[in-house]
Amino acid sequence: MAHGMLSSLRLAFALSFLLVACHSDEAESVVAPPPEVRAEHDHAHQYSPFVVHMHGADLPFGVISFKDVGMSLPEDERPFVYESLAQSLTMQLEQHANLSSEVRHTVEILDPANHAFCEGRHIYVDLWEAGEGWGYSLWSGCGEDDRFAHRELASAVAAAPAGDHIASIEPLVRDIADSIRDAISSGCFTRRC
Repeated sequence: MAHGMLSSLRLAFALSFLLVACHSDEAESVVAPPPEVRAEHDHAHQYSPFVVHMHGADLPFGVISFKDVGMSLPEDERPFVYESLAQSLTMQLEQHANLSSEVRHTVEILDPANHAFCEGRHIYVDLWEAGEGWGYSLWSGCGEDDRFAHRELASAVAAAPAGDHIASIEPLVRDIADSIRDAISSGCFTRRC
């Protein structure tokens, strides 16, 4: 009984620490959209609570979030895959694009309406299963012209051991990091630049 209470206290402390960290003056907040936008948004997709926060005021974006639009992941694996995506992306951005970032668990981003209110310095990543691989698109906003990358990687899943979703996302994450690096180099974060 005492062990269970100790675990609960540790969890409560960790959650309160996260809430304080997410609401500090230095953290970028997620702005809630007006009620009419919330009502119109499709709630069918899964959203990752793991958000990449970029460091550096000279970047045209400060946040990268993820939306699962068809990854077909088992329910019990989703949190691990979502966190792995965000953590791997921070490492890839640092190694290959010399960009500093950190992953934060951001509960507000789970509200689908926060992905429909597309203002601010934000990159939206849509992810799906594509045959024997993964697909992604990168968006700088919600308009049709705001998509600046769209790719499907057919061999990503085939190269990993069967059922190992964590290993299979590594080529996907490398490609996403390359697309972001290319967009920064060219200054192009829309479909037509």
